[in-house]
Amino acid sequence: MDQNRFVCRCSAGFTLVETLLSIALLSVVVIGLFSFFTNAMTYTAGNERRTVAINLARGTANYFEKNTNFASLQTYLQTQPILKLEKTSCSNNALRSLFFANSQQGTLDPQQACAVQLAPTVNDVPYAVTVYIVRADREGWDAFLASPEFRSLPEQLQADVKSERTAVLSSQAGQYMAKLYTLVRFGERNRDITWVEGAIADETIR
Repeated sequence: MDQNRFVCRCSAGFTLVETLLSIALLSVVVIGLFSFFTNAMTYTAGNERRTVAINLARGTANYFEKNTNFASLQTYLQTQPILKLEKTSCSNNALRSLFFANSQQGTLDPQQACAVQLAPTVNDVPYAVTVYIVRADREGWDAFLASPEFRSLPEQLQADVKSERTAVLSSQAGQYMAKLYTLVRFGERNRDITWVEGAIADETIR
């Protein structure tokens, strides 16, 4: 007589070692993904700040080119061939009168107009703007090249300044212009800086 046979197939499941190994592998993957997204966000934020810095440099250079009286600037540069303008310059009455007295920025007074150009804040991020104005004759160029300010510039900009000196002196264009360099720092690293070159020209040739 046949007897009923019951077959039980039981699964032993995962062992503790297998479970711990799975958790470890999953952790490695998650950490890798987290690191990737963190670096991507940092890279994107850095690019955004660089883009803002470039636009600020262009805007500031454009302001000085359009709002500076060349004759008054030329007179000022007779006593000092190099001008360095930064946030602290906004407390200098002579510089405010020279560059910001006739500001076209609405109802802003010269102090405020200066701060907008040299100490801007965009999206709650402060940017440090430095403007160099160089008298474009041989004495002015040589004084700039011998200055600590020039040695603090990025190497690429130093090379550009030297090339510009040669071109301007050979063309005699320096008597109709002052050279303008606008630098904007957007981070703590040495490479977190961008710049725009320009010129403040005599009104008769603008």
